[in-house]
Amino acid sequence: MVFAATAAALLALSPATPAKADMTELEIIFIKGDQNGDLVLNKAEVLLIAITSFNETDSDRDNMLEKKEVGKLASDPEFSDNDADKNGALSIEEVIAEKLADFKTADTNSDGMLTIIEVKKFYEGKQ
Repeated sequence: MVFAATAAALLALSPATPAKADMTELEIIFIKGDQNGDLVLNKAEVLLIAITSFNETDSDRDNMLEKKEVGKLASDPEFSDNDADKNGALSIEEVIAEKLADFKTADTNSDGMLTIIEVKKFYEGKQ
């Protein structure tokens, strides 16, 4: 129920997102990550998304994301850029450091919260 209400409110409040039946994967992740339904993501919510995704992707449960687990994302320069110890895999600490840096960059008004518009602009800039 909260998910549907949050989705409807998010789409209604976002002028950059026309009302439509189909939501993007980014919008779905945003809505699911908005634990308290306030239509913004705080650092804790962003880190929870990252940790949950990490755990879901770490299929061999060795607390590392190897290239075989992330597939084509392993060829993304961001994968190797975030591999601070250059061991060919990402630890949870490396993922968290990356998400905190991304959060700071995406939070263009420095209010400690990310709106869907800030998130979309951030990811559009990364393409």
